[in-house]
Amino acid sequence: MYRLHVNDIYRYLYRLTRDARCAEDLTQETFFRAFSALDDYHGERVRPWLFKVAYHAFVDWHRKQARRPLHFVEHMPETADLSAVDPADSLVHREMWASAHAFLDRLPEKQKQVILLAAMQFSYAEIAQVLGIDVADVKRSLFRGRQKMRKMWRDEDDDE
Repeated sequence: MYRLHVNDIYRYLYRLTRDARCAEDLTQETFFRAFSALDDYHGERVRPWLFKVAYHAFVDWHRKQARRPLHFVEHMPETADLSAVDPADSLVHREMWASAHAFLDRLPEKQKQVILLAAMQFSYAEIAQVLGIDVADVKRSLFRGRQKMRKMWRDEDDDE
C-alpha cells in the first residue's frame, strides 16, 4: 500500500504546503495515521481513504501553523534541476506554476481542494469521499473554481 501510493500522497501534500520538508513530514504522518487507523478501515477503496487521511493531516498541520504563523522565505533549491534542458523553458514553466498556485490560493478552500484532487485523476465520488461532501457539491465547486481561475488568468493577460 505504501509503495503504491506514497508518491501521489507526497505530490498532493507538496501542492498544498509548497514545502518539500513539510510534505515529507505530512506524508509520513499520513501513513502513520493510516496504519494506526486500520481498525477503522471498512474495505472502501484504499486510495481515496489515504487521501482523506492526508487531507486531515494537512488540516491539522495548517491549524497549528495558524496559531504560530511562520513566514517562509523563498530559498535556493538544495539541488540543481538536472531535468531542465533549456533554462528559458524552465523559467516559463516555473512562472506558470507560480501563477497557478497564486490563483489557487485566492480560491475558497473547498474549491482549491476539489481542483487539486481532480487534477490527480480522482473521480467525483472519490473527491466527495475524501472531503466529506456530496457529489453535487464536488461538481459545483469544481465548475466554479475552474471558472474563477479562468477569469483570473484572463484578467492577468488583460493587465499585461
